[in-house]
Amino acid sequence: MSSAPAWTFDPTWRSFSAVQGGVIVGSLLRAARGAVMDRSGRPAVVRTATAHFLEAVLPDEPVVPSVRLNRLGSTSSVHAEAWQGDALRALAQVLVTTARDQDDPTPVVADADLPTGFRTPDDAEPLAVPPDFVPFTRHLDVRAVGAGRPLAGGPEPRLTAWIRPRDRAALAGPLVQLGVVADALPPSLYATRTTPIVLPTVELTLHLVRAVPPVGAWLRVDQWTSWQDAHVCIDDALLHDAQGRLVARTRQTRRVLRR
Repeated sequence: MSSAPAWTFDPTWRSFSAVQGGVIVGSLLRAARGAVMDRSGRPAVVRTATAHFLEAVLPDEPVVPSVRLNRLGSTSSVHAEAWQGDALRALAQVLVTTARDQDDPTPVVADADLPTGFRTPDDAEPLAVPPDFVPFTRHLDVRAVGAGRPLAGGPEPRLTAWIRPRDRAALAGPLVQLGVVADALPPSLYATRTTPIVLPTVELTLHLVRAVPPVGAWLRVDQWTSWQDAHVCIDDALLHDAQGRLVARTRQTRRVLRR
């Protein structure tokens, strides 16, 4: 088990009272990829990751990452953790591949890209998210696509938006941006409601199918609720780049807390 320099997130990275889960996941992916590259001396690509959120990560307190390589090779399995004090706050199991001659995946994904003529960020509608409740959104430019809007009482639990950071310097790299964007939209159930309920994310899984765009690039998130019961709901999402190419598929489990 190895540790890296601690992270600290100021209160502007809060989602409600805790630090946004996406920036934690993205930071764990970056740490896992870095550990593989340091040990192998080869370019490395994150392929899949599953993260669990165990306790809230608090702002303005050091977060200490800890990385363990379960297997190092052309396919590496990495266990990454985020600690505050004596408490394990989040963990991720990350699959990383290495190669001698290429850094980026070169996928062939049939019918996964957006059709010609899809609505670009310039044609989308700016979406204002109340920063008092989710302060991390002040770091993002969010532009809505389609009819779904949070708390609009619509017929379908689906939200779609283009998202990019306002300040490239605020994010430590493309994998951190990917995590932030993947967890940036409200729960898709909010599109069918007019009042909020508490739906914290407790698990987030990502499958990366293309090279992650650089920090500052637009990513389109098309997110929908695919399943729910009285205790949890599942949001699936597709992330595309500004050229309409599929970048990642994600799924997150949200607890349903009725208070």
